[in-house]
Amino acid sequence: MSLQSMMLIVLVTSGILLAVLLVLLSMVQHKLKGTQYQEQRRLKALLPTRTKDRRWLEQAHKAYPVLDELPVIKKLLHRMRARLTILHAGNEIMIRSRAAALTLMIITCILLISLLSFLWTSSWVSRATIMLVSIYLGGILSDLFIGRLVKQMLYDQSSMILDIRHEYHQTHMVQVSLENSAERSKPMVAMHARQIAGILAAVDPEDELQRYYEVAPNRYMKQLAGVSYKIGEYGDADIHKGERSIYLSMLGNIREEIHMDINRRERIDRLLYGIVFVAVSPVFMLDPIRKWAEGMFPIVSNYYNSAWGLYSLILLYITFIVSFIALRILKGVDEDTQSIKDEGKWLNRLLKNKWIYKVTDKITPAEHDPVHFKVAGKLKDANSGLPHHAYYLQKILAATGIFLLAVIIQFSIHTNIRHNLLYPNVEITTGGNQTESQRMLSEERYAFEHSLIGDLIAKDITPDQMLLYIQEQAENKPFLQNSLDKNAYAAQLMKRVEQYHREYYKWYELLLAFGLAALGFYLPDAYLIIRTQLRKWEMQNEVDGFNTLSMMLSQFPNISVYEIIEWLHRYSYIFERQLLRCMLDYEAGGWDAIEKLKEDARFVPLERLADRLQVAADLIPVKKAFDDMDAERAFAMDQRKEHYEKVISRKSTLGKMFGFLPMQATFTLYLLLPFVYMAFQQLGDLTVVTGKM
Repeated sequence: MSLQSMMLIVLVTSGILLAVLLVLLSMVQHKLKGTQYQEQRRLKALLPTRTKDRRWLEQAHKAYPVLDELPVIKKLLHRMRARLTILHAGNEIMIRSRAAALTLMIITCILLISLLSFLWTSSWVSRATIMLVSIYLGGILSDLFIGRLVKQMLYDQSSMILDIRHEYHQTHMVQVSLENSAERSKPMVAMHARQIAGILAAVDPEDELQRYYEVAPNRYMKQLAGVSYKIGEYGDADIHKGERSIYLSMLGNIREEIHMDINRRERIDRLLYGIVFVAVSPVFMLDPIRKWAEGMFPIVSNYYNSAWGLYSLILLYITFIVSFIALRILKGVDEDTQSIKDEGKWLNRLLKNKWIYKVTDKITPAEHDPVHFKVAGKLKDANSGLPHHAYYLQKILAATGIFLLAVIIQFSIHTNIRHNLLYPNVEITTGGNQTESQRMLSEERYAFEHSLIGDLIAKDITPDQMLLYIQEQAENKPFLQNSLDKNAYAAQLMKRVEQYHREYYKWYELLLAFGLAALGFYLPDAYLIIRTQLRKWEMQNEVDGFNTLSMMLSQFPNISVYEIIEWLHRYSYIFERQLLRCMLDYEAGGWDAIEKLKEDARFVPLERLADRLQVAADLIPVKKAFDDMDAERAFAMDQRKEHYEKVISRKSTLGKMFGFLPMQATFTLYLLLPFVYMAFQQLGDLTVVTGKM
């Protein structure tokens, strides 16, 4: 069949198919125009549809009982559940669904990256590193997911408060306003609005309010519940006489606080967006970089397998760990109160062992010792709940762990160097632009040298005997050039044998391990210093919120100083313990309790607020003590915004520094230094050659 006939058949067939498709299209369009089909589509559109997210959450809810039976995954599931319970208090189905969904997402991330490590590299060290990074990324993903939910809740709370204001303008009834606004709000916050309305309608509203404080998702919901209770119980100002509504004023202040919190979170997330993945990426580049360098320049494998190369790799891993921990801390906005409450639980369990307790007690300073008070101040400044014995046990474990790790690494380095002396990179001998015959001879030479060095290491002979033995074995070998200097060749092999015998554990390495253990003993101190500094950045934010809250509460006619302190305690994350102690001591004397609060807090802005509370407790009414704060509010808000800018700028600078530090360290320690080593090696060889000329 000719080419023209084939083209004709193809064209005719295509035309027939096109005509059939056009006929089918006209029939379908005619059917769509029918009234019956249109009515079916209209009725179908009225039926509730499940989104992809809803279907996924339903499947995750079914998987919850299965995940709850698995040993390790069960702990992760409960951790996610504890974090989500704060956001979805009372909605058990949503808590279970999202906890299971988040757990499945983390497990999938860890499994996929772990599987990728087996395909990506053949080194077990690199695989273990990538697996650990996958666990870290799982934690980052959970933080991102929950952080997104927190921000969404804040947006929904702002809208709900706006609806409450609108309803209260019409009804002037708190409970009705909350119920009506719940109908218009998103489900996540509507549930809380209904709970607050239920508190006002309860038989014992004060008891119900205390219960709600334990499950409230954030400080703003606590404020809304408390303010609504106060207005519902004691009434609002007389709006008909032209007085300013206390409830509306406080709703406006709460909404303003929410907006500032949203802006702070959005800016931190935007400035540090993706920086974690930039920091993690060099972990996946280590093995490809080494393979490329050894493939292009085989001599650099001597550096990678030398003591300097292995120690630089360890330094690189330390850089990774420090950067990852720093980024995790910097991306946080508020402290994780659950982790603070759980701090030291496993240390306290260890201390129940009498031998561990006795060892720890030997180095723990006594209560009358000045060091005891110094450590107590450090723990207080860092908002740490560790007892002294638990803190010193932590220091002992850190020192012991670093010592053992250092000794294991040192032995591993010696083993690795010995292995490299026996099995150097074969490309050093067989690489380059060699012909096939030359490559075969090079491979024979490599096998000969490996066997010969193994025999020499096994034999206990003197250097002179070793020299004669090498010269005898090298006689009449076709893969050795006739022009080869036998003495120089023998000296080269003897040097490798000597290096092998020198690779044993030395006394100064043990001394180095003890030095690192001593540094490890002070690692908890360094961590407390970092926590204290970060806490100082957030202190001003919290005290600014205290000032706003105190100004709002002072508008209530019958408010007492104790009630204000109680509200501040509910609002607080950083000064929670100091305020709780002040509340417990208040009955013994308000002035002395607040004075003790100033001593415990040791923060000047909080001390100024405490001065107002002191005079309000004994000398003047509460309203007069805070009457000038409303006039200074505009200036205070400007100062607060400026402080936010400084904190965000610092976090952004540090975040970028730690985010790009792993990549810079990888380039310097794993790529630049090997090439410098290669350059010096070639320069040394060139010096030897020119010296013989």
